[in-house]
Amino acid sequence: MKKLIRNIMLMLAAPALLLTSCHESFDELNTDPTHMSEANAGSFLRPIMYGMSTYNWNRYNSWTFQLMQICVSTSSTSGIGWYNATDASGDGTWTNYYYYLTNAKAMYKYGEQAEDNNYMAVSLTLQGWMFELLTDAFGDIPFEDACKGEEGVYQPRFDKQQDVYANIIDMLDEANRLYDTSKGLQFNSQGDMLYCTSDEDTEGIMLWKKFANSLRMRALLRVIDVPGLDAAAKLKEMVDNPAEYPVFESNDESAMVSVSGVAPEEAPLARPSDFTSYKVLSEFFINTLKEWNDPRLEIFATTATNNGVEGYYGMQSGYQVLPSINASYPNTDNLAVAPMELQLMTYPEILFIKAELAQRGVINADAKSLYEQAVTAAIGQWGATVPAGYFDNPLTAYDGTLQRIMEQKFYALFFCDYQQWFEHNRTGYPEIPVGPGVDSTKKMLTRFKYPSILQRTNKANYDAAKESMGGDDFYIKLIWQK
Repeated sequence: MKKLIRNIMLMLAAPALLLTSCHESFDELNTDPTHMSEANAGSFLRPIMYGMSTYNWNRYNSWTFQLMQICVSTSSTSGIGWYNATDASGDGTWTNYYYYLTNAKAMYKYGEQAEDNNYMAVSLTLQGWMFELLTDAFGDIPFEDACKGEEGVYQPRFDKQQDVYANIIDMLDEANRLYDTSKGLQFNSQGDMLYCTSDEDTEGIMLWKKFANSLRMRALLRVIDVPGLDAAAKLKEMVDNPAEYPVFESNDESAMVSVSGVAPEEAPLARPSDFTSYKVLSEFFINTLKEWNDPRLEIFATTATNNGVEGYYGMQSGYQVLPSINASYPNTDNLAVAPMELQLMTYPEILFIKAELAQRGVINADAKSLYEQAVTAAIGQWGATVPAGYFDNPLTAYDGTLQRIMEQKFYALFFCDYQQWFEHNRTGYPEIPVGPGVDSTKKMLTRFKYPSILQRTNKANYDAAKESMGGDDFYIKLIWQK
């Protein structure tokens, strides 16, 4: 009986299907009206911004947090906090960055087709940002041949570090020249995730321009002591010509991706409870903020109770035997729960760059004033204010040294991808404690190893890069490292 009814229904439906086929093609029937059928330059922007910012937040949480002895694992002494990295530690970084670089390059192509300089400039800005993260993390990397799979380049040649930095610096300079502040982003009617720039709102384009120049200052500072790049002179030129090279001028202009926590903008960490699972803050991190009488302490850390006294306590990093102490946890509410802002680069970093340039004598400026402005902005970034007498403390007062600048810059770079790691390896500051449980053969890592898959899929170019670098291990020093 059921078969009979089904057959009757099919017979009744057949004429309707035939009529439909006369008026509407199967291609039209199979088209989802809620999705774009064709890409444009703007369609790549949101995925890049969300994907990169959330990935970098998670990499800070899983790598930089412990490597820089800020966060301490309470479940194992074999982790990155004891300088125990695996050969695959950088694989995700390599894969994700090149994935999003492919999207950024596609944005440039579509922007060029649309004759829209702003999308071309945004693409170059994002490429400069991602390529620098890659070369800072690995050393020699594919640059000229990168992301050319559609052109049949499946085994890209590696470019030497110095050439990569030179290209990044030029790329960001070109972006600065391309930005047209009289126009917005025509294909992003809802606004981009960074500066809410849309087809009608043009104000964000100036902020994108400032982001490009701020990134260029970061790249130039990284290689300031590398011969042949003329980085110091280029930095001086930028500082002396703010109209031509505008950079961040307030915390409101910092490159921060706002994540609402509402789908599709979920927070980087799916379960906030994982943020404090089997990990606490280090005594190095906690005690420094206490000695500074720094208002960020209560923003970054929770209180703990020891011997009946509530306060902020850190655990020894790199311990040999788990200490019997109740230590402060990272403050989940302020650091891991959306809505939140994910850092790409901030205004305080620009001020610290300028303070270092003044301290070095590269620019004619008051290093003390720039240092204090930088610290004030870094504290203000987290919604706090500098306490009265903060700079009267001998531990926070500017003393004319690079070490003092870098100690404060370290905290200004809190939760900004790998920047604390990079800057420590560039300058040697701040001095990072080595706990008694750290194997004497281990030390601060200076780079990631190349993904092992390169040895199978791109061996000739991998071998050439390995020879150029002097090896492929965690302790090979990059051209800008001390």
